[in-house]
Amino acid sequence: MNQKTNQHTKTFGIVGFPLSHSLSPLIHNSIYRDRGIDASYLVFETPELNSETIRNFRDSGVLGLSVTIPHKEKAFALADKADDASAIMKASNTLLIGPDSINAHNTDGEGAYRSILEWSSESLQKGKTVILGSGGSARGIAYSLATSGKIKDLILCSRNETTGNEICALIAEHTNVKTEYVTPDEIINRSEEVALVVHTTPLGMKGQSPGPFLPGEFFTSSMTLFDIVYNPLETPLVTAAKKNGAKIIPGSEMLLYQAMKQFELFTGISPNTEDVIKTRERLSHALANR
Repeated sequence: MNQKTNQHTKTFGIVGFPLSHSLSPLIHNSIYRDRGIDASYLVFETPELNSETIRNFRDSGVLGLSVTIPHKEKAFALADKADDASAIMKASNTLLIGPDSINAHNTDGEGAYRSILEWSSESLQKGKTVILGSGGSARGIAYSLATSGKIKDLILCSRNETTGNEICALIAEHTNVKTEYVTPDEIINRSEEVALVVHTTPLGMKGQSPGPFLPGEFFTSSMTLFDIVYNPLETPLVTAAKKNGAKIIPGSEMLLYQAMKQFELFTGISPNTEDVIKTRERLSHALANR
């Protein structure tokens, strides 16, 4: 960490690797400016997150961190206290750094759930929900959807069978939702059961392997796809699903809503409708110019 922080200005930031694509500084710094809050949000690109890194953040006066790939499980492990979503699913995307303790929160699930409710709430009840991937984001999203009371069946589809089964077991243990792990090869033949697909892996992200995770022919016009990758906004998976008539929820919506919750955790101020609208416009503008 080589950034010095101002003693009076509250300092927050994002930690992950890589971070060149991150739009989180735009979101948070813009709201601080709009609201007249004396705070700044910095980028801390680091391949490692450990107790020494956290100590350095605390010594430098950093009060809160957004946590992204690949540190979400590690962030939870480093915390002294955690919210339910973090504690049950063992992954966090937000750390509040106090003088004596680290508090972990997971706003991924809430961000995804709010996006789905706003864009395609009917898809939650038309058929089964499939989550593609079994990393940190998949954990938070699986928890929020399973505890929402809106879904009965959740299929977890990932290449990593161990983590896929672990997520299913955690959801089954803590909710009434019926869970099932399937491989990417097995899911292909079950598209008629599926109403909503949530893609949570980095496939298709700028600088990552393009994918897509599933072939275009999997998708139908009765399905909704929510690919949480937002850069580029139209990933190969989105292109393939669109071609087959599937409804699309933009990945930037999850970024928007999970950041609104983080802003509230960091500052203690609840974002209002105007904050949401302005942030959506800024994201849309920034993504259109990439």
